[in-house]
Amino acid sequence: MEALLNIVLNNPKNHTVIKFLKLDQEDNLIQTFRTWADSYSGYNEGGCILFEDYGAYIPEENKFSLSGHSVMLNTNTGEIFALNTGRFSIFFKCNFIKSGTEDHIDLKKGYTLDCITDITELGDNWCFMDEFDDQKDELKWSFELTNE
Repeated sequence: MEALLNIVLNNPKNHTVIKFLKLDQEDNLIQTFRTWADSYSGYNEGGCILFEDYGAYIPEENKFSLSGHSVMLNTNTGEIFALNTGRFSIFFKCNFIKSGTEDHIDLKKGYTLDCITDITELGDNWCFMDEFDDQKDELKWSFELTNE
């Protein structure tokens, strides 16, 4: 797990995510990095929805908890492609070609139960999940992006 966490933390595509989640690499993050199976909690409503409903097409080995956040990542590259933070704030990297839409500011601004209203700092492709109708396909396509 420590080797995978190092890949995640050192992947340049994750730097904005790490900053957004306020993860301090000086903290001992390995103590909070667990597989979803080892960290499952019914109190993590957003994580349950992200992993078990929206993430139905994503293999279990790509679902993790890190410092209280739920993250989906490519275990080969360490790239994070979806996350839940707080009670229910789900964001993901959109594959705009497969989604049949274009990247625009409206997909990066919204409102969550945790009062998050703007995710532009996450950068290109990141969107509010609730802007899309077929979350399962969106996450499948998002995962495919990390394999390109």
